[in-house]
Amino acid sequence: MVRVEHDYYGVPVWLMQEYLTQLGGRAVGENQMEGDGWRAELRPAQRRQIGSLSVGGATVVFVGEQAALDALFAQLHWKTLRGGG
Repeated sequence: MVRVEHDYYGVPVWLMQEYLTQLGGRAVGENQMEGDGWRAELRPAQRRQIGSLSVGGATVVFVGEQAALDALFAQLHWKTLRGGG
């Protein structure tokens, strides 16, 4: 089992849940999801200050088999691309 933690700025928790659902995940508790070979725990990311701009997002802790996480991240990457950064 592998544990990976990612911050997704500009992607709120509710949207990350939607993305993970679209990729085969299902809710198993409040802010917890699982899919084939992986589990994810979501929480609001600590806000990041960039000059006068404050940006929030989601922090996700993924646990699973490396191959399952690699496949998930390959698809999730395209959903979380944000212009300008």
